[in-house]
Amino acid sequence: ENALIKFGCLLQIAYGEAGAKVISASLNNDSTAENVGKIINGFFGFCDIRNFTDLTEVLQADVVKMVNDVASVVHEAVCFNNGAPNKNIGDAFLLVWKAKKATSASQTAESALRSYISII
Repeated sequence: ENALIKFGCLLQIAYGEAGAKVISASLNNDSTAENVGKIINGFFGFCDIRNFTDLTEVLQADVVKMVNDVASVVHEAVCFNNGAPNKNIGDAFLLVWKAKKATSASQTAESALRSYISII
C-alpha cells in the first residue's frame, strides 16, 4: 500500500495537476484518455537567462549556483502572483498561470505581467 501511495505521488509530480486528474478519471470511470479531456484557460510564459553560453564560459562550475539563484527569483515571483513554474530546462523556465473560478482572464493576465515585472 505504501508503495502505491509513493507511486501515485511520483505520477502527480511527473504529470502535474492536469495529468493527475486525467489519470484519476481514467482509473475511476473506466474511460479512455481520449474522452476525459477538459479545456483549461491559462497564460503560458517563457523566460530564459540572456547570454547563458557566455556566462557558462566565465563562471564554469559556479554557473549552477547562479542558475539556482535565478530560479529562486523566478519561482518566487511566479508563485507570489498565483502562477506555477512548470518546467526548468537549463537556463529556460516555462511558467503558467491558470484562471481560477473566481478570477477573470484579465486578472490572470495581470498576475502574469506582475510576475515578469518582479523578475526583471
